[in-house]
Amino acid sequence: MLVRAAICCTILLLAACAAAMPGYTPPPFKESAVKPMKSGEVDPGGVYHMSGQEKATDCRHLRGSMLVTINRLRHKDSEVGTSTLATGANKTFAPILGGSTKGLDRDAEYARDRARLVAYNQHLASKGCATVDIEAELARPLEPAGKK
Repeated sequence: MLVRAAICCTILLLAACAAAMPGYTPPPFKESAVKPMKSGEVDPGGVYHMSGQEKATDCRHLRGSMLVTINRLRHKDSEVGTSTLATGANKTFAPILGGSTKGLDRDAEYARDRARLVAYNQHLASKGCATVDIEAELARPLEPAGKK
């Protein structure tokens, strides 16, 4: 009985493979219209210089990006840190194997985000848009999980 079932399953599987159209290639993947925002650069003095794409962003989206960044920075203390061993291994092998070392220094990322928030706020003010009180938002206590 088990042998018959195995033979039937094998025949059905082979029939399904034979039914596939030879030479068929699926249509190419369509790229989405949404492109990721190009990021600016931080100079050695710690000042963030916005990219052209960031400067062209409207006030609502720029402010929304700021609020998301502020929310991430508010949760900085609750993040689990990367071990020194993992960071060292990544910094050692990334140049050899072709990887990135971006994001390994959390304090540098925090300083970059703070500089970006200041630059965004100045840009909002120059456009006549409502600005964000960064210090007040960062000092606001965290809401308990699940409470919205």
